[in-house]
Amino acid sequence: MKRVAHFFDVRECPDLTALCGSFSTKQLQSPTRSTVPLIDLVYGGGSAWERFLRRLGAPADCAVAFELGVPSPKPKGNPSQTDAVFASSANVWAVEAKWTEPVDRQTVAQRISKPESDGGDPRLTVAGWLAHLQPHCRRSLCVDDFSDIIYQMVHRAASAAYLGHQRKLNPELVYLHFAPSPDRASASTEHYLRELERFHERLGKPSTLPFRVVEMPLSFNDAFKAIRGLDKRSPATAAHVKRALCAGALFTFGEPVMVSIGSVSSGCGPDLVPAP
Repeated sequence: MKRVAHFFDVRECPDLTALCGSFSTKQLQSPTRSTVPLIDLVYGGGSAWERFLRRLGAPADCAVAFELGVPSPKPKGNPSQTDAVFASSANVWAVEAKWTEPVDRQTVAQRISKPESDGGDPRLTVAGWLAHLQPHCRRSLCVDDFSDIIYQMVHRAASAAYLGHQRKLNPELVYLHFAPSPDRASASTEHYLRELERFHERLGKPSTLPFRVVEMPLSFNDAFKAIRGLDKRSPATAAHVKRALCAGALFTFGEPVMVSIGSVSSGCGPDLVPAP
């Protein structure tokens, strides 16, 4: 198989060392950030990564763009940083990785409850993200209709839609949840599935914007155990995490399981089903 060059945002990284060097200290200051198993899966996951791609219908040699920024609908607003993006000749997948994150309680209602840092109206930002989703929906999308929906899911789905429009490809949003988590307070795969199903239904179940929820089992290799307890408050931790990622596989990944929400070719039902 040919060598695959991956990207940090839009900048090509010829190898793993270059990619890890592109992440800021803050982004890799914790060894239990979801970015860590995501990078390890892409570069060292072997057959598990190949099965994940095959299940989605993505080519085995696809280039992955990490931390790809999708511009905010608000001028000079913060972009939505998609954890990983890759594409085939027909589809583009926007991947949000999760591992130790707690339940996200920032709903759209909370997001619009106070002015933005520059005094702007947050409803305009949310409405802008919904505008990216509108072409996939038969009903008119209004901010107030999404008040109880998790705000991050809105702009992650909007990012997928934006990328699909930009590249003239069919977009899909994928939530990739690594399990088990070393933190018992982490959100579960079922939580992400439940919230995404509710969000997709609120959109009117758009067939041209399916969601996927994938649970990727992992176990800790000795290399990860050696860095697991590093101080998350220390900037020096990031250097140790980067070196460990470049030195070899931190995890052993199991069989990915997947649920599809919306019209996709996989035909998965409502329960988590092992990928073939």
